[in-house]
Amino acid sequence: MTLADELSEAERILTGAGIDTARSDAEWIAAAALGERRSAMLARANAALSDGVAGHFGDMISRRAKREPLAYVIGSVVFRGIELEVGPGVLVPRPETEITAERAILRAREQKRRPTVVDVGTGCGAIALALAAEVPGARIFATEASGAARGWALRNLARTGLRCTLLPGDLLTPMHPALGGGLDVVVSNPPYVASARWNALDPEIREHEPREAVIAGQTGFEVLVTLIEQVRLWIAPGGWVVLEVGDDQAGTVSALLESVGFANVAVTNDLAGRERVVEARFMGGL
Repeated sequence: MTLADELSEAERILTGAGIDTARSDAEWIAAAALGERRSAMLARANAALSDGVAGHFGDMISRRAKREPLAYVIGSVVFRGIELEVGPGVLVPRPETEITAERAILRAREQKRRPTVVDVGTGCGAIALALAAEVPGARIFATEASGAARGWALRNLARTGLRCTLLPGDLLTPMHPALGGGLDVVVSNPPYVASARWNALDPEIREHEPREAVIAGQTGFEVLVTLIEQVRLWIAPGGWVVLEVGDDQAGTVSALLESVGFANVAVTNDLAGRERVVEARFMGGL
């Protein structure tokens, strides 16, 4: 069979598994199986595949048909131009989180001094490494409680060579006390989904990605509230907090930030037009 034949069969299998992006997923998997860029792979669609490559491709398609996340199957995801390794035990960075990173990058660049930035709950390191790449003068810290997720973050630190200090622990508790009151930007994509919504999530999330990176508790606000309480103890006057939130949470989070000394609250929509990122400036007090 030619590559084109294999792709058509893979598309049929993935469509039958309920995957809306079946053709695109099949192409990404074929490129990974061949060890080529997607564009180069498509340029030789009429070529025959070796038995070894065809077998590897078929195994990867079977994994995807079981609703394993595409990024897990191919072993990586591109986040703001950086290729990151991901796999079991870590949340796959979503496109909306690129907007979260973009807002944090903007706030870090605005600082008149060398900014100190913390990515809270970094997962595979996506936001922290984007900051390190796009604000090269910044001092970047990243915290992560999950040992499995830290393993992926360490791999990505090593493969990119970007400068970031990774700290084990929950939220801001791993930070050194000397940094109290001195953080210029705190950014986070925390768990923000209510536990009652777990069964409604896609199989890729429910069956493969870590629940603790998605579910915050009964209300969905538990981690956000704790983080905001901690942030005001660590952030510098005039510093910014940038938070990714659920599409029905922006109003509540904005009000909570204002109630504990933040101002200039702004909300940014994601590409689907949903309120996704809340940012605010700390004015001191309380």
